[in-house]
Amino acid sequence: MEKLIVPTLLSVSDGILMAERFEKTIQKLTETDPKVKNLYDVMTSVSRRLVKNQKNGTRSPLTSELLRLGKRRSRARIAFCNILHGISVSLIEEPSAKASKLYAIFEKHGATADKPGYKKVTAMLISLILEFDLPANQDLLRELNLLPFYESLKTAHQIFDSVSKQKSDEKAIRIADSEPAIAILEELIKAMEDLLAMIQLNYQIDKATYGEIYNQLVTYINEINTTARARKTRKQNSNEAEPKPEPV
Repeated sequence: MEKLIVPTLLSVSDGILMAERFEKTIQKLTETDPKVKNLYDVMTSVSRRLVKNQKNGTRSPLTSELLRLGKRRSRARIAFCNILHGISVSLIEEPSAKASKLYAIFEKHGATADKPGYKKVTAMLISLILEFDLPANQDLLRELNLLPFYESLKTAHQIFDSVSKQKSDEKAIRIADSEPAIAILEELIKAMEDLLAMIQLNYQIDKATYGEIYNQLVTYINEINTTARARKTRKQNSNEAEPKPEPV
């Protein structure tokens, strides 16, 4: 029998699309053909596993929320730091001395400038908050009327940290619940090939019942193969067009 599905061409998305087309086209036959139904059920089960796995790999909706909260936390930190620095360099001796002690905490932990990466900023702020929460430093903040600015930073950090942990937990669940997509795709292609072979065989015996469905499947397969082949060609041409590095 003619081999229509070309596994080497198909991406995960191609496999899912082909399975969707198979499902819609063949569904009517499952009501009257038990053998087709058995193969159909196997294919749809594998297809749903692949779709689920693909969704597990998508970007978490919490990513953009963390970006927003990270910027909010940075604003609170910069504002608090700048206010402390401003008071520390003032000509009024008593508040200047108190603010200098507090600003030294920022300098010690490297918090006077933005640092790349959430993990570094979070680690720095944890150390910073531990020191600012000490009774002596709380007294200094109270005397300088800066507790609201400190609490603003602390709250912004706690909110960010909570969402960050939530995202980490979700990621751990996704990883534990996922399978290698390529392995599932291979299983799906085999299931589609088995189903197609059955319909192809029945088509040769009973064209009236299976003809239209078989021809529709062939059309869908050829369309997806053509798109996948064109994509593969573009990728190969793009790789060939890239300049090779000069020998050292």
